[in-house]
Amino acid sequence: MLRVIAGLVVIAVLATAGWWWLGDEETTATVERPPTTVNVVPAISRPLSDNLEVVGTARATRAIVLLTEVKGRVDAIHFQEGQEVEAGDLLVALDDRAARAAMNRARADYQRALSDYQRASRLAGGSAISEAEVANLKTTMESARAGMESGRAVLEDHTLRAPFDGVVGLRQVDQGAFLQVGDAITTLDSVRNLEVNFQVPERYLADIRPGLTVEVTSDAYPGKTFRGKVLMLDSRVEAASRSLTVKAVLDNGEALLRPGQFLQVSVLLAEHQALLVPEQAVISQGAQSYVFTVNNGNLAERLPVSLGGRRDGWVEITAGLKQGQPVIVNGHSRLGSGAPVKVVEDEGALMPAQRALLEEPA
Repeated sequence: MLRVIAGLVVIAVLATAGWWWLGDEETTATVERPPTTVNVVPAISRPLSDNLEVVGTARATRAIVLLTEVKGRVDAIHFQEGQEVEAGDLLVALDDRAARAAMNRARADYQRALSDYQRASRLAGGSAISEAEVANLKTTMESARAGMESGRAVLEDHTLRAPFDGVVGLRQVDQGAFLQVGDAITTLDSVRNLEVNFQVPERYLADIRPGLTVEVTSDAYPGKTFRGKVLMLDSRVEAASRSLTVKAVLDNGEALLRPGQFLQVSVLLAEHQALLVPEQAVISQGAQSYVFTVNNGNLAERLPVSLGGRRDGWVEITAGLKQGQPVIVNGHSRLGSGAPVKVVEDEGALMPAQRALLEEPA
């Protein structure tokens, strides 16, 4: 019986020794695991915009359809389709021979009536002419002057000029065509400064106001941004959509955008200093987000953080991190808190837009 007990004691001692040796070997292996190579970037403080993203439609600040005011045959066309013109430039001339002849007759009638009235005025007060006759001659002279001015206006209506600076559209008439009153000739749009109309949800009524900066982009010009200002707000909210119509004026000095074009609009509502880290530094697990930092012992440390807005490949950290604190951007996918790391420099750790913001002055 004693032999059996002694044997069991020996087996237990050997098992305990084996378990200790295996456990010690595993601990040694863990401690001696080579450090993970990582890249780090400091958390930076940069301005972050609070933007409202909507869509809008471009409108010319001034836009008209040029119509004929008198009937007549097109004598000459002085513009090219899509041409930029200045106020006063001659666009179309109609045959004005009949109007010019009528104008000359009206001028002659006025000159004759004016001479008769002036001669009668010198004789007034004597027996040669009565005051009533002088008054009649004055009325005749004024009527002739009105006829002359009317004839001049009709003559001027035979030439169509640009009422303001702009770009003419497609030509709707040809030389030699006979036009009736009200026939369309072309369009004229002032496009150097475009208006952009867009809808803003009513919950932004307290934030939107004239003077706010507006940035506009178009799929037609990838990577190009057009800038302007909020000009005015509509006086009422649309009941159906619960939105407010806003008008902004946009610098279109290169005349790239056209009236009626669909645009993406970003309104800068506010701006504040934000603590930012590269987006790839953030690890999300469910509703919680984390970043890894490196402590003085070159050990990884996982920190829970709260996120805010985004800018140029960076994300705002609203809580859980300090400015300048390094965060791991590459090599942290399998890290655990307390794991050894080796920090190395790598120019390719950040995208060009991210690096540009990193090098931008605070």
